Amino acid sequence: MTYAEAAGRTDVMWLRPSASTGSRQPTPRTKGSVRVWVYDPGTNRELGCESMLEFRFALMLMADPEVVCIEDQPKARKYLVPGESKRRKHTFDFLVTYRSGKKIAFAVKPAEQVEEEGIELIVDLITVQSLAGFADEAFVVTDELILPEMAENAEDIVEARKSRNAADCRAVLEFMQQHFEPISMHDVCNAFQDRGWARCALLNLIYDGLVEHLDPTQTFDEAPLVRTVFN
Repeated sequence: MTYAEAAGRTDVMWLRPSASTGSRQPTPRTKGSVRVWVYDPGTNRELGCESMLEFRFALMLMADPEVVCIEDQPKARKYLVPGESKRRKHTFDFLVTYRSGKKIAFAVKPAEQVEEEGIELIVDLITVQSLAGFADEAFVVTDELILPEMAENAEDIVEARKSRNAADCRAVLEFMQQHFEPISMHDVCNAFQDRGWARCALLNLIYDGLVEHLDPTQTFDEAPLVRTVFN
C-alpha cells in the first residue's frame, strides 16, 4: 500500500518522520548541556531540545490536545534594547500553534536563570517591537510550571499516541462509561485480557479529553484515579 492509497492515514501506513525545522540545531553535548531529539506524533516530525527542561516542556505540549503544531527553534526575532543602537537577536525555544489558531512563542528557562539572563525583558521588548506576524503572544516558562510528574505523564501519553488503536479505545471507553465514580487505572487495565493495550487505549482517551485524570500534578502510578468525562 502506498501513502496515497492510505489517504494520509498514518495509523495504517508508516511515513518516515521529517527532520526538525529549527533555525538552529542543538549543539553537541557537553558536561554542562544536553541535546535531545524527540518525535512528535502530531506532525510526524522530530523536535530538537537543548536541555532536559525543554524536553519535558515539549512532551507536555505534545500531550495537549489543543496543540496542533510545534516548531522548535523558530526564526530569531530582532529587538532593540533602550539606549543601544544595534539590534540584538533572540531565538524562542518553541512556537506553538493551537487549535483556536492562536500562536504562542515560548522561552524555556530554569527559574534561577530568568533574572540573570534578563529573559523577561527580552520577551517584553520582542512583544512590543517584532512579535507581530510571528506570534500572538510570548511567554517565559520555567521549571516552576514544568513539573517532572507532569512531564512523566505527558511522556506516557505521547508514547501511547504512537500506538493508538481505535477499536481498543472504543472498548475501553465503553467499559469506562459503565462507571460513574472514579476508578483506578490499574482496575481498568485489569478488566481486560491484555493490560498493555488497555493502558495504551486509556492514555489515548485521556489525551482525547474523554477520560479525566483526577490529579494531573502526580504521576499516573502515584495517583491512578480517573473518570469518564460526561458531556
